[in-house]
Amino acid sequence: QRSIRLAQLAKEAREVLKPWTKVPTEKLSIFDDKIFNNDLKQHEGVGVLLRMARLDPKSTGNISPAEEAEFLRSMMTLVDEILGFFSTVMIINTLTLATGIPITLHEITVPSFESATLGGTEDSGGFAFYLRYFRDPTLMHVFHWIELLLLSVSIWKSASGILSSLLLSATFSIYLPDQESKLRFVIKRRAELLKAFENCMWSIITLLGALPFAAAKFSPVGCMVLGIPVIGIHVDFFRVLLPSVGTPVMVYQHLLTKELFEEETDDART
Repeated sequence: QRSIRLAQLAKEAREVLKPWTKVPTEKLSIFDDKIFNNDLKQHEGVGVLLRMARLDPKSTGNISPAEEAEFLRSMMTLVDEILGFFSTVMIINTLTLATGIPITLHEITVPSFESATLGGTEDSGGFAFYLRYFRDPTLMHVFHWIELLLLSVSIWKSASGILSSLLLSATFSIYLPDQESKLRFVIKRRAELLKAFENCMWSIITLLGALPFAAAKFSPVGCMVLGIPVIGIHVDFFRVLLPSVGTPVMVYQHLLTKELFEEETDDART
């Protein structure tokens, strides 16, 4: 009966993918495609669904023992790749957490809005600009609040990413007894793969975003020195990497999905 259940799961995967084929290729956007973001769960979900949908493409419900065995072997590879992905996410989140917590504790326990950096205080005979800069308590407290807010989000996302990746790794390694149950879980809970990536991404972005505000409390020049690379990294990621890498991969996945259904239509006509 396992072959029947797998055929049904493949059919369900194709039903989820099918509405996406109606979206014109020229209108594909990683930021605006609701089907891609909400229903398919972005690249991670499409990748899993495509692997499942390739089984029994004619929807006959009949899968030979050889096809079933080959498919399950490929799914074992998929599970190993998912476990490797979770391991990478946990390592990155752990490093981010190990960086974010000490900075946060220092900023909470050792608050200081004055520094002699570059002549920033009256005692050091600093320039008038620095004196006005550090004598503005509202400005200093705004920097302090923004910094701690970003650091708290980074800690939250890092810890959440570690715990969810740990739970999901245990699910695939220990809790689920066979390849079919693991496959069924990853299809139904494909959103967890996207969440793991997003937790990792936002833990890094918010940690980096906090650094210029931490430096701003001690030196406006320090804020600039850290602010330039942080702004550059954010621009590179959201305006360069995502459009130049994420969108082309999305377009290619869309092409594979359309080809899958074109083959199914050709077989039906034949």
